[in-house]
Amino acid sequence: MKKNRMDKSLAKSFAAALNNVLKVEANSTSCLIVYQPKVPKELSKFRTNK
Repeated sequence: MKKNRMDKSLAKSFAAALNNVLKVEANSTSCLIVYQPKVPKELSKFRTNK
């Protein structure tokens, strides 16, 4: 039971961290990877200036 609760907490933290990465990537001019891939349309909901 305690492990299950810890797994859920870890999953929520990981999801929040990935959400923050998506927000940064949506608002930057280049990605963290070497090339600039085509941006998916779903990424636009993370932009601050629409």
